[in-house]
Amino acid sequence: MRKIVLTLIFVISVLSIGYSQETNNSNQDKTVSTDYKNSIRLLPLTILYGGINFEYERILKNNFSLILQGYGDFSNTNVISNGSLASGGNVSGYEIGLEIGVRYYLSRRKTAPKGWFIGTGIIGGYKEVDYKNTFIFTPRDYDTFIIGASIRGGYQWVFKSGFTIGAANHIQFTKELSGLKDIYINVLPEISIGYSW
Repeated sequence: MRKIVLTLIFVISVLSIGYSQETNNSNQDKTVSTDYKNSIRLLPLTILYGGINFEYERILKNNFSLILQGYGDFSNTNVISNGSLASGGNVSGYEIGLEIGVRYYLSRRKTAPKGWFIGTGIIGGYKEVDYKNTFIFTPRDYDTFIIGASIRGGYQWVFKSGFTIGAANHIQFTKELSGLKDIYINVLPEISIGYSW
């Protein structure tokens, strides 16, 4: 009987040591995955159509973060959709803005900024458009402030070195407050490349 009790105590102690080591390792893994508190990224697809876009992400909780996204869009064209241009005419303009939003990460096994996410934000900006030598019935040069909102969903990878890649779909709704007072709804695929620390 004594040998059985000693054997059981030995087996239980070995199992409890193994379990405690496993628990410590899993806690260490969680600690490593939550080390990322900041991320800065460039969205290179916007360069293809004359813009530039940067975003900064601050992790607030394991699955929740704050996003600041600054953008600029600069265009110069000799084609417009609702009028015609004189020889040598063109339309130039620029738009700058800031989006402030939140992002929620859906995975329970990964912590922000890793994994599937959904997010929303509010947009504020300024836009100026200049029509030069155009055949349009009324002068259309204008500048305006812009407000709007957005939703986005996607996936983000963060590697051990901090290198970060993301892919998302971004739906943006904006309205001009003066000038033409146009409303825009854009569906924008996004790829982000950056660094997290």
